[in-house]
Amino acid sequence: MESTHILKTGERLDVTTLGPGEGRGDTAANRELWWFIVQPFDPWTSPGENELVARALRGATDDSLHDVLIVGRIDGEIVGTVWHGTSRNTREVGGYGFVRTDPAHRGKGVAQTLTRLSVERFWADGGLVIYLGTVAPDAAHVYEKHGYRRYNGIAMRALRPGSDPETFDDDYFAHDGLAPLARNASFGDIGGYPALMLSPEPRDWRIRDFTEAIFYDPPEVQSGSCLRPFVSSMLRRETHPANRFKVLVTRRDRLVAAAGLFTATAAPLDGSATLEVLCHPAYGGEFSSFLGAVLAEGREAGVRTVRAYASGESRAAALAAVGFSTESTLSRHLQCGDRAVDVTVLRRDLA
Repeated sequence: MESTHILKTGERLDVTTLGPGEGRGDTAANRELWWFIVQPFDPWTSPGENELVARALRGATDDSLHDVLIVGRIDGEIVGTVWHGTSRNTREVGGYGFVRTDPAHRGKGVAQTLTRLSVERFWADGGLVIYLGTVAPDAAHVYEKHGYRRYNGIAMRALRPGSDPETFDDDYFAHDGLAPLARNASFGDIGGYPALMLSPEPRDWRIRDFTEAIFYDPPEVQSGSCLRPFVSSMLRRETHPANRFKVLVTRRDRLVAAAGLFTATAAPLDGSATLEVLCHPAYGGEFSSFLGAVLAEGREAGVRTVRAYASGESRAAALAAVGFSTESTLSRHLQCGDRAVDVTVLRRDLA
């Protein structure tokens, strides 16, 4: 879809909105877009995020992803991009990213225009909540103009107009009374996974992703990114046949727990894996069986030893319930603001 917008400078911004499957492929135009977004000689995104951009442009993600790329041009030159992704199944929760404006065109309203169009499209598709991460005050100011609010540390979210921010999380994650379903994570979970990771509950599960150095320190998540843990886990799954990235979802396909099992690639550590876990307390009763099934898959794939990390009694207890025991304590290992926090290393032998 094409549209034209007049910027505060009087310049014309020509906008192309590419919905799922539209304009995708390994073309010269999309390679130019990739180059503009990731800036390979001055990178601001991670290698995993760069790979996601490449796959999204080629149309090479799995068919669970419903994503929208919006590109702004002045006189035919790319000056700005934004992107958001959600699930084809529900469209309820999304992740927003790959926002870039050419430095020569900043201050003209490019990012504001593209962000507004993204939010409007997300609501039109039935979205309930969309998440982003930023450490830049100027960027946060732009997002706030279009409904985003600080939610958890570096994270921001926009709720569907009329939603109550005080009750949204409790309502969204409330147990529906039915048995949840376990499945492999898919690219369509790009909004659901951050929603779970950024949720204030459970409050004492301080570590949310040890391998990505992301941890929850009430009332904030300390991180440099919002989507990166999900993207890294999705791509890491492809690097070794024993790796697993599984999620537990409600019958409405709301993601309520997740587990990633990632093996070391170096030969001396072959058979050793790190476990990353998340679970909303509303589904704590189903967590042990879910995690046990993930570990069983790892054992069948050749994993012999699994280690996980905890800083908080509830997380350690959840791991102990499936057979983990304390191996060591890393004293003052986690820096939470002005406090140094101990981290417990837990181990389970599967062989």
